[in-house]
Amino acid sequence: MRWAHLPMSGADHAQRTIIAQCPLCGRSDAPVYAAFPVMTWVRCSCGLIYMRLAADYGIPMLSVGAPNLHYSRRLRRRISKSRHQILDALNHTTPGPLLDVGCALGYTLQAARQLGLEACGVEIDEPAVRFCRDQGFDVQVGTLTHIPFETGRFQIITMKHVLEHTPDPLAALAEASRLLRSGGALFIAVPHAGYRKAVRDPQHAKFYQPTPTGAEGGHYIYYTPQTLGPLLAKAGFELVHVHPHLVHRAAAAPVRLLQYLLAPFRWVAQRLASALGLRKEFWLVAVRPPTAPS
Repeated sequence: MRWAHLPMSGADHAQRTIIAQCPLCGRSDAPVYAAFPVMTWVRCSCGLIYMRLAADYGIPMLSVGAPNLHYSRRLRRRISKSRHQILDALNHTTPGPLLDVGCALGYTLQAARQLGLEACGVEIDEPAVRFCRDQGFDVQVGTLTHIPFETGRFQIITMKHVLEHTPDPLAALAEASRLLRSGGALFIAVPHAGYRKAVRDPQHAKFYQPTPTGAEGGHYIYYTPQTLGPLLAKAGFELVHVHPHLVHRAAAAPVRLLQYLLAPFRWVAQRLASALGLRKEFWLVAVRPPTAPS
């Protein structure tokens, strides 16, 4: 995704309200969690961490278009990781058309194609859109809350490291619900607010500092499974799984056999990572039940 520059506000960096009330519980009395001259983060009693105030300071352009070689040279590894993520979703739904929200250079689209799925994408960065179209994908310019595809078109939607980029996650999830078929699966990956280094010293954690790798990269909210799950429920989704699956039912038989053999070791590794706060991101799958609002 690409984030537009905001004008500089002046030497005093006067801050304006970005998120007035907690998007999860609606409270407005969250105490300060980390504060800088250009932004203020708060942590609500429900556990959600979000940017309450920010100055109109310069956010750098982050382009993921084809000329960005540092990004594109990691494409093969990203495609492989995306296959695992799609297979996670397929543990909870049937195969069908996939939409990748914030599709960047199309590594999730490539993975979906390898799995025999129709793949579409939406992306704000126009060079990236052109790059994906050159690969034969139906990719449209859009945002998290305005996605130009018809209602109920998709069986699977992936949102990987995009939900933290909006101050209105419920609006983004409502758009996903509109596009997803009943019984369809929503895969989400986001930074983990429970990451040990971020929890130990929020004031110096990269998550919250106004740098290109932290808040200045366009992040507004940080989640844990315990806060994102209820937010999904408010949007009409049912949370069905957190963290990577140990076995993929849609994988080829030899792959499933290997996964069964490795499952006990991976289970222990996952539990240790969670207990020690070593997860810098987390994955989850939610489904849109037949009773979910349109």
